[in-house]
Amino acid sequence: MNFTLKTGDAVYRVVRDIQHISDAYGEVNTGHGKRFILEYAQPNTHKEIHIGHLRNLIIGSSLCRILRCANWEVVPTSYHGDIGAHVAKCLWQLARDASKSVDLNVEDAEAILATIPKEKQNGKFLGAVYTRASASLEEDEKNKHEVSAVQQKLEARDPAWLKLWQETRRWSLQEMSRIFQELGVRIDRQYLESEVAERGQEMVNEMLTSGIAKQSEGAIVIDLEDKDLGIFLIRKSDGTSLYATKDIALAELKLKEYPDTARSLILVDVRQSLYFQQLFETLRRLQLIPVPEFLGHEIVTLKEGAMSSRKGNVVTYQQFRDDVLRFAREEILKRHEDWSEGQVTDTAWKIAMAGMKFDMMKIDHDKQFVFVLEEALSFEGATGPYCQYAVTRFHSILRKAADMGMVLKTEMSFQPSFMQPSEKRLAFALASFPRKVSRAAESLRPSLIAHWCIETCQKMNEFYRDIPVLESEDEIRRARLELVASAIVVVEKALDMLGISVPERM
Repeated sequence: MNFTLKTGDAVYRVVRDIQHISDAYGEVNTGHGKRFILEYAQPNTHKEIHIGHLRNLIIGSSLCRILRCANWEVVPTSYHGDIGAHVAKCLWQLARDASKSVDLNVEDAEAILATIPKEKQNGKFLGAVYTRASASLEEDEKNKHEVSAVQQKLEARDPAWLKLWQETRRWSLQEMSRIFQELGVRIDRQYLESEVAERGQEMVNEMLTSGIAKQSEGAIVIDLEDKDLGIFLIRKSDGTSLYATKDIALAELKLKEYPDTARSLILVDVRQSLYFQQLFETLRRLQLIPVPEFLGHEIVTLKEGAMSSRKGNVVTYQQFRDDVLRFAREEILKRHEDWSEGQVTDTAWKIAMAGMKFDMMKIDHDKQFVFVLEEALSFEGATGPYCQYAVTRFHSILRKAADMGMVLKTEMSFQPSFMQPSEKRLAFALASFPRKVSRAAESLRPSLIAHWCIETCQKMNEFYRDIPVLESEDEIRRARLELVASAIVVVEKALDMLGISVPERM
């Protein structure tokens, strides 16, 4: 069927709709108000947060915003490995550095903690200790028995090891909280492995009794061969727990706390795909419904290859952030030597965040990503700063109009004639936003919003280049100003879904 649109009428209707709906423009109802538990933000304690974690934090935070726009009642949760083998390694190395044995007493633990200055009470220090522990274990296999003994003492709540663990964990959790706040990551429920470890062991015993699990060379396993998922190890032969032991109990706890959950999703490194398939099949056998969905994101790579906390070749979040922020600041000072320190600092922060976040989200989560600083912070091309710049140019039009005494009304009292191709292209891009939100929510892909921003900001720049807004005749000028204001509302909303705010000037 062939049909044609009256360009002026179509653009007018888009602008009118945005005026009526304002900040709610783009919201859809695919979720129908149902509860959606989204687990992301899972850095382990006793290690540094690095740029590999950053992608998870940024994607997860954006998904929360997108799903809320699709009328899901989103419950963002985090889950931190605060016990287990990596913690035992770190604490064992701390004791070893202080020439203390596995048979630690409370006074020994206090003495160890007293030797660590406040400036080192962070993830970077603990990560370095963990790396040394990994090297020590590779040098001498006998050390593994000591680490296993430390883990057993931790699970038995030995007072000395408990004191060392609780204080070092506090350093990690405080640092995580600061970083989450910087990135705009909001968590409603923070889960810790330590709060589900005991219940996890009970559930392993129950599965052993019911026949869901069985013993195998002293360990406890679940045979999933009938599902082509191999053998799932849920307790080690020395009786200590694994990730699986606690993840089973975590799933039970989530459903207990949120019994009316419609959907549950876990966002995590794609390399753990098989593990989660095994876990989810186990949950089905335990009838813990709804079984979560798995959304895997690829890793962030360095030019030298993948990072590893064990090897110690990680780029910490703080180091990465400071490098990006420094570059953004230098670029601003090149352009605006007359700006105040406050203007430079605020704008540099917003551009740096846009560079980091947008670059990680414009690539689909299931594709590997290499961050290139100069490209990510460019004002040209498919970048966050490019989109910010397009919006600030439109803001400059409204500021100049205000200086000329032109006041926008809440609604056009006339039906103007929008006839220019640039007007039509921009308006139709804005009109496509609700459909894009719906698709992004259904496919769980923030990249769709990022690409919509790029395409729409290209239309904004074309409009800025082609349309003499302030020089237009009175009614046409007013209409074009309304289109400019509408574009700002919608694009800023889209950028907010990606966790990006727009500076006043650039």
